[in-house]
Amino acid sequence: MSRLADLMWRLRPQVGLAAVAAGVWLAMMTGALTPIEDGLATLRFKALQRAPSHQITVVEIDVPSLRAAGRWPWGRDRFATAIGNLQAAGAKVVAFDVDFSANATAATDKALAEAIGARPGSVILPTFVQPERRPDGGVRLVETSPLRGLSTEALLASVNVPIDSDGRVRRYTYGFGVDETYRPSMGASLAQAPQQRRDSFLIDYSAKLGEIDHLSFEDVFRNRFDPRLVRGRSILIGATALELGDEFATPPAGTVNGVYLHALAFENLTSGRALTAPPAWMTYGLACLLILFLRADREPSLRRLSRRHATVGVGLVALPILLQNLAPISLSVAPLLAAQLLCLLWATQAELARRARSIIAEREAGLLHQAMHEPETGLPNRRALLLDIGSHMQGDQTDAVAVVAIGIDRFPTMRGAIGYSLSNLIVRGVAARLEAICGDVQVAHLSTSVIGLVLRRADTETLLADLKRIEDLDPGHEVAGHPVDAFVKLGVSHRTSQEDEAERLLENAALALDEARRLNWRVVTFEAETYADPTSNLALMTEMRRGLQAGEISLHYQPKLTTADGGVHGVEALIRWKHPVRGNIPPDSFIGVAEETGNIRELTEWTLERALADRAALSASGQDLIVSVNISGRLLADRSFCDHVQAMVAGRDHGLCLEITETAVIENPTAATASIAAFRAAGLKVSIDDYGIGLSSLSYLKMLEADELKIDKSLVVAVAESQRDRLILKSTIDLAHSLGMSVVAEGVETHEVQAALALLGCDAVQGYLISRPVPLDDLRAFLAAWGQAPDLAATG
Repeated sequence: MSRLADLMWRLRPQVGLAAVAAGVWLAMMTGALTPIEDGLATLRFKALQRAPSHQITVVEIDVPSLRAAGRWPWGRDRFATAIGNLQAAGAKVVAFDVDFSANATAATDKALAEAIGARPGSVILPTFVQPERRPDGGVRLVETSPLRGLSTEALLASVNVPIDSDGRVRRYTYGFGVDETYRPSMGASLAQAPQQRRDSFLIDYSAKLGEIDHLSFEDVFRNRFDPRLVRGRSILIGATALELGDEFATPPAGTVNGVYLHALAFENLTSGRALTAPPAWMTYGLACLLILFLRADREPSLRRLSRRHATVGVGLVALPILLQNLAPISLSVAPLLAAQLLCLLWATQAELARRARSIIAEREAGLLHQAMHEPETGLPNRRALLLDIGSHMQGDQTDAVAVVAIGIDRFPTMRGAIGYSLSNLIVRGVAARLEAICGDVQVAHLSTSVIGLVLRRADTETLLADLKRIEDLDPGHEVAGHPVDAFVKLGVSHRTSQEDEAERLLENAALALDEARRLNWRVVTFEAETYADPTSNLALMTEMRRGLQAGEISLHYQPKLTTADGGVHGVEALIRWKHPVRGNIPPDSFIGVAEETGNIRELTEWTLERALADRAALSASGQDLIVSVNISGRLLADRSFCDHVQAMVAGRDHGLCLEITETAVIENPTAATASIAAFRAAGLKVSIDDYGIGLSSLSYLKMLEADELKIDKSLVVAVAESQRDRLILKSTIDLAHSLGMSVVAEGVETHEVQAALALLGCDAVQGYLISRPVPLDDLRAFLAAWGQAPDLAATG
């Protein structure tokens, strides 16, 4: 029986999905959602109301017209007169929603026929399909048309309006067919819609019916109307008087006269607002996808599930309005709302079931208490803390989580002095104080002198405040009536991603505690950069090598502006990596790893080859530049690399300048000196890069025979404003000139800084003011533009 219950519990998501999907299907098939759908459609129509096109004017056979004529039906001569008056006023076409299938009088019929024949094809007469009982008791559909004498020179259009099973009009048909006969509908004929279409569309009731231009038939008959309402327009004549009974029920607009339904269809077709609706199976498919998205077992956090439902609710209100306005497509929303409601009910039931199982789990946890606690102190043990960390990793991933390892100083000495039992009292006392200051934490006894806990707070500021309270923990304890001090050190490990594991976080906290004890610091926070993942580094280097082969890695060039003549005589080559999946990878993310893993040589040699090729291409087009390439300090001591570079440039007009960081020189001055001398002997220029960012040494500048000194941005940015910075730069520039080196300032971003550097004697400047690093083709365009209009190029 327990197996069956367990199986049913495991199958509950599938059962829930099937139940919700079946409920939505049943509601759709029974029509239970129709009133809801009508209400939602009405709201959409009101939200998207628009003015009519004023391309059609309705001539109403209204109560004043009936009273003026004195009887109904009228003689056909009245309609003939109306046709003449309308055509004289410039009507494009005159259409009737009036039955002309029976004879009136010969004279009036003839008058109407002559009026129609005066402009053949400019009058549309109505037909309609109606059922007729056959002699055998069956029913067939027959078409009732105008008199043959009237329809000879007129166009024919059907005025049938499809009515749904509940007696309401929601659709309009392009045309009707009986046997082999096809009749376009009145609205389609007026709008000149494609012929032979028998399908229908949903009527867009957002057009304001009250603003459709209309005239009284009596005014038209008496020729006392404004011709601007007729000229160049389609005219539709039909009944609006209640006694003529030409009315239809509609969901959004109440009762509407038939003539206005045709006019509304004309407006829909001419303005591209004939609404289409996805088929029922597609709507049901969307509902099923929504059920999968909102399934109760997908999201363990009620808060996140509530947000998901709120987002869906907003989408179900906004998306159909947007879709109907743009497409136009009328999306059936009621099944989707039904799906969401059923999912809410399902989520409620699932939450109740989850809480019931939680009670059972708590009982089982009580049975495992001894296995989850340290017997000497009665505190939770490492296993319990790991479970606690895992539980805190669930739920809202935006919360700040940290694992803390607290080590008690001199614990072995303390235990030797006061004994095991009293030492355990000290451990429990420290744990109690931690629980008191941190509130809802579980403190675990990890080892003899180490206890641990996990903190989860809504934001980082609150978490740091709790860590500060732990650091300031009162060390004073009283044991057996005697004061004992128990100072602590902390190792802290913060959650940095959703993939962090409890075991890893606890291990990182222990490593940080070891570092705190080694350095004799109160608190050490674990830094992932200090413990790089070798597997990740190797994978990145594998992708980098593949990227070199696949052309993902390229060189961009940043120009250097010479202050003396305003020309660009050199550029710096900078590596860019556009990964096909991860996008642009910053150089700092992979160059450091390449140095640590020994792949920097391959990357540097590729850079040099690419720079030589690009410079040759520039020289061929008449643009002779010095190209600077950064060289890692780790390569200066690699003799084979130095030999390879010399062989690479031997016999070539290379025009290369190797930029070597000041830090690399300081770390290994002997190797740096030898390498620089070898490079210069091969005809390569050498630049000391990032001067001023480290511990700049005048003795190294004196020792090194470099061609260029490149001042770091940190010394440049404030030179236009700070007299002190100008004095420092001035002395640096003068010293470099005295040693035979030119000076380049990088990070120049304003004209004021550029001008100040020029006054100080700086030979060249580099930075965003001149240009950002650009690909080779863009560099060509930049150089061309700079040569033609330096001022414009500088501002660009």
